[in-house]
Amino acid sequence: MAGSTGHEVVLRFRDGNLTRCSLTRDFTPLDYVVEAETDEGEKVKASMSDLKAVFFLKNPQRREAELQLGSMVAEPPVGAPTRVEFFDGEIIHGVVQEYRMEESGFFLYPTSPESNNEKVFVVARSINTLSLEG
Repeated sequence: MAGSTGHEVVLRFRDGNLTRCSLTRDFTPLDYVVEAETDEGEKVKASMSDLKAVFFLKNPQRREAELQLGSMVAEPPVGAPTRVEFFDGEIIHGVVQEYRMEESGFFLYPTSPESNNEKVFVVARSINTLSLEG
């Protein structure tokens, strides 16, 4: 996604491990590697084949405002209400604007104000089931 350099993310790996870091290169769904750096300065290059998802974290001030207001500060993007079940049984809900087969996955935008995530890049090969709701 253009302009994603510096965005704080959590890389969730297929083996259950996770790494909190900041992107060092803009990220798009066509990428096969995520490049980031931890707070300790460790460079991370994560292959899509090793990842389950990339969670783009909300700015802490935005999340606090949403919790206090009980609603999203910004309207969620228009898209298809979606339920994703990962291979490990974790389920997430949100809206999806688009998904193209040539891409390694798609962005899901959580609709709950309690979510810590601005968006989630769901790696296609980590999905058990994908359901459009509504």
